[in-house]
Amino acid sequence: KDVKSTQLLYVKPSTTVLSVNKDIIQKGSSFTLTCVVEGYPQPETPTLRRGSTSFTLSCSGVNIKTCTVGFSNIDYSYSGQYTCSTKNTINSQEKPSSATLQITVYSHTDVTMTTTPPPGSR
Repeated sequence: KDVKSTQLLYVKPSTTVLSVNKDIIQKGSSFTLTCVVEGYPQPETPTLRRGSTSFTLSCSGVNIKTCTVGFSNIDYSYSGQYTCSTKNTINSQEKPSSATLQITVYSHTDVTMTTTPPPGSR
């Protein structure tokens, strides 16, 4: 009697999400970029670039990797498009994934806040 077995292989192409921890980034302040990559087989450690400049990420996790990089005492040169990229290989085919985020650094005078008193407070 022949016995046939079936083997199921779970695969998930890599996905990438890039986020920043602040809504408004001002000159002289700090910010953190977080790149989360997920996939099975395990995606490669992601790369983070702004133009031709690459940044070193600190990562944790295996099939879901959370990677961060912090910037402090920033100036206008930190403005630009940041791209986080990774890939995993499924059946000998590379499956790339990336996410892009535009960062704009503002001066303190560029950002103004206005408040409106609540109704009936006058």
